Amino acid sequence: MNKSFLSITLAVLVIAIGSSAINAPKKTNKIDGSLIAGYSAGCSCHGSATTPGGSVVLVGIPDTVVVNQMYALKIVISDAVQSRWGFDMGVGSGKITTSNPNVGLTGTRNVHHGSSAPVSATPTYTFDSIFWTAPATPTGTGSIKFSYAALAANNDGGSSGDHPYKGSFTTHIIAVTPVKLQSFDAVVLNGKVNVSWATATELNTDHFEIERSSNGKDFAFIGKVNASGSTTTTKSYSYSDDASKVQGKVFYRLKSVDKSGSFSYSAVVSKEVNLLAKYITKLYPNPLRVGQDIKFIYQSDKATNVTFQLVSVLGKKVCVSNTTVVAGSNTMSLSNNKVSSGAYHLNVTVDNALVQSLPVVIE
Repeated sequence: MNKSFLSITLAVLVIAIGSSAINAPKKTNKIDGSLIAGYSAGCSCHGSATTPGGSVVLVGIPDTVVVNQMYALKIVISDAVQSRWGFDMGVGSGKITTSNPNVGLTGTRNVHHGSSAPVSATPTYTFDSIFWTAPATPTGTGSIKFSYAALAANNDGGSSGDHPYKGSFTTHIIAVTPVKLQSFDAVVLNGKVNVSWATATELNTDHFEIERSSNGKDFAFIGKVNASGSTTTTKSYSYSDDASKVQGKVFYRLKSVDKSGSFSYSAVVSKEVNLLAKYITKLYPNPLRVGQDIKFIYQSDKATNVTFQLVSVLGKKVCVSNTTVVAGSNTMSLSNNKVSSGAYHLNVTVDNALVQSLPVVIE
């Protein structure tokens, strides 16, 4: 089909899957086309259309893109009365590639429908398998405009009745390290150390490795957690370390490993682990009846003050006891004569730190 087509200069940036659409399709005319140089001389021979009722949608363009990232794009053209389809799109930086036989390239930053626009009887046609790789560094202000045009033709061999559309979309590029940690911490609870962390951004991250040390220098691998991959939204992770045989100060660090095998380490966090010294070793009966005292044996390494709290599943403290324990084994009880049946937790707090939480059922 020897019909000239609107061409476009453009600059672009993309990160994940997103889309932009032309809410009010615009007719391109000779004046519009003459202002745009590139693959073709403009849309002048398709300027006779009146009130086109379709649209062109660019899919794969989010508001923010990451350097060096590749994204899959596609152009979707909709027009209920047409049957032949074409488009033209260019990029000011980065590189465009394609595996679509109906798509052609001019250099590395202009993509179009090639020498012959495809024919289809359906009212919608999609040009897909188009890929764009963002530049290695942000350029200028970090804002880049994506411009594109599309043609829905009636396949009569002329320009009369053809419907051209155009649009643009501006996105922003950012430089992202493979992993940006938002937090990293460890909490001793119920005979284990719960290591937790959150990422603000990830780029091609494969997994996280948790390492532990007894001296803060010599670290050993203890566990692995799969990563989300690439994201700019907060992701939370955790790992439970069975530290029942570890005593004293314990050190943890996080190793972030990307898909290429490169890695980086977090800062080191440390926790004092003395599980046997601040621990309920026996709780009975469980389940228990309404009005029946909760009995338990508490082990302590020294005389100190301890707070025992019975907490509902909604977080309400229904029974609290602040008491002094002696070094060694302590036989304790907690009255629940004003507590209704249901599921609870018995929380143990020492030095303003929660050291244990055990489930309790009252029938």
